[in-house]
Amino acid sequence: MSSKKLRNVYVAGKRTSMRLEAAFWDGLEEIAQREGLTVGELCNRLGERVEAVDASNLSSAVRVYVLEYFRAAMPQRESSCLPLAVAAE
Repeated sequence: MSSKKLRNVYVAGKRTSMRLEAAFWDGLEEIAQREGLTVGELCNRLGERVEAVDASNLSSAVRVYVLEYFRAAMPQRESSCLPLAVAAE
């Protein structure tokens, strides 16, 4: 079972599906709220940047955008690396 959630959004007037992890949907919703947009409006703007309404490309663009948005909002620190918890296989 996938931990990704599938949702439909409209980009360039066309319905498309995106499958993202819950954390990225939460981040996207928070960014949209901060910017005074709906999630659909934000996805539409990102879709224009991608120049192709392809769900996999749009999903990747959304992931990168969310990461860069919050990274830019963080204060710069010399050592901002947190230890990673890696599950043993």
